[in-house]
Amino acid sequence: MRRFIFVTIAIISFSGFYAQNSGGANRVRAAKVKFFNEKLELTSSESEKFWPIYNDYQSRKSKLASERKSMMRFYTENQSNMSAEEITQTLNRYIEIEKEETELLERYNNKFKQVLANEKVLKIYITEVQFRNYLLKQLRTRQQGMKPRN
Repeated sequence: MRRFIFVTIAIISFSGFYAQNSGGANRVRAAKVKFFNEKLELTSSESEKFWPIYNDYQSRKSKLASERKSMMRFYTENQSNMSAEEITQTLNRYIEIEKEETELLERYNNKFKQVLANEKVLKIYITEVQFRNYLLKQLRTRQQGMKPRN
């Protein structure tokens, strides 16, 4: 029952956050498609096959990451009130999520290899890191521009 409540709260929280930021999310998604198409040098045929698979992968990966984040937040806020059994359940679920993420990566890696050469599949993972760094750099640049000048 407690797990059901926890998952329900996590889903509601994530949905609210997503709704508030959907305009920004759309811009990020568009930038990501452009960034990946350029870095991976996808042909139009490859792009057509790749993106539905990748979007599904990202959606599933995001759900697991969101669950882990919510679980850790719940633990951080409630650790002093949790029983040893609840802590054990939380730890076990954390490990389950890690395993699910690994299984997800393996499953989708095989799907990527069905539509792209191995070199491009490897570039997917490198490009994900590069894109994350690109976004962080953009964020830092914007934050510096917003700081009041003395």
